[in-house]
Amino acid sequence: MGLALETVVGYVDGLTGTPTYDALLNNANQSFTVRAYEPGSAAYLEDIWASFKAHAGFVSIKSPRLHDDVLGIQLASNPLGAVSGTADFNPQTLLPGYVKQKLYSTDTLSVSATGTAADDMVGVFNVRYENLGGVNARLFSWGQIEPAIVNLVGFEVDCTGGAQGGQLGPGQALNSTTSRQKANTDYAWLGYTTSAPVTAVVANGVDLGNLNVGGPGAYDEESIADLFIDASVKYGIAHIPVINSLNFGGTFVSVADVLDSTACKVTLLMAELNQRIGTPV
Repeated sequence: MGLALETVVGYVDGLTGTPTYDALLNNANQSFTVRAYEPGSAAYLEDIWASFKAHAGFVSIKSPRLHDDVLGIQLASNPLGAVSGTADFNPQTLLPGYVKQKLYSTDTLSVSATGTAADDMVGVFNVRYENLGGVNARLFSWGQIEPAIVNLVGFEVDCTGGAQGGQLGPGQALNSTTSRQKANTDYAWLGYTTSAPVTAVVANGVDLGNLNVGGPGAYDEESIADLFIDASVKYGIAHIPVINSLNFGGTFVSVADVLDSTACKVTLLMAELNQRIGTPV
């Protein structure tokens, strides 16, 4: 069927300063160009998150194929605590669930940000493909997963962000910290919690279509512990990844943050399923 979900992470190391919008740099093996999906299908921009290191700012995602190529989807981000006045509340959810923007095959998105001069920022967004040729991620709806749950389990993975803020750090295998998974068992990835706020948490492996899949490492863990359940319910389509335990060693978890080399323990909240549920067709 070619289902795919991709989390794209970009960053600016030192903003020029308002009103100039600076283009985000993309991480390795990622691009702001929409992947070429199969004719007759569609792709959607679903969620946007951002972190600004010290000040409030704006994010813009635009294209001549979208509303306009001036500022397009322009979103303000304010990570500042009301009392402290510092960036305590990174990352911020800028585009919430329920709304989505249709994207066009091979269209190049212009992703940029503006804010206080010399400030750093990181932007994260998700793209959901209905039929991406050569990819068939194991994504399911909450209605498919909930009746099959036997047990809940958390798997810790110890990660460090990239040496440069905004860059994804080295991937750590899903079973690198603890190896308690049951043999040849399917686990639904429901969400995650983190020991410290980070801008992005992603996993990559064969069951995920070899694409980065994840979201923000928000300070409010209520918003990320059930991230994929919430997306499945809000959008009404399959969003919950299923990973077989045989593939844990080849599934790698990474984090990126607006700060350099942020250490973060990520606990993936997963559900042991009562049967292997195959691949969506």
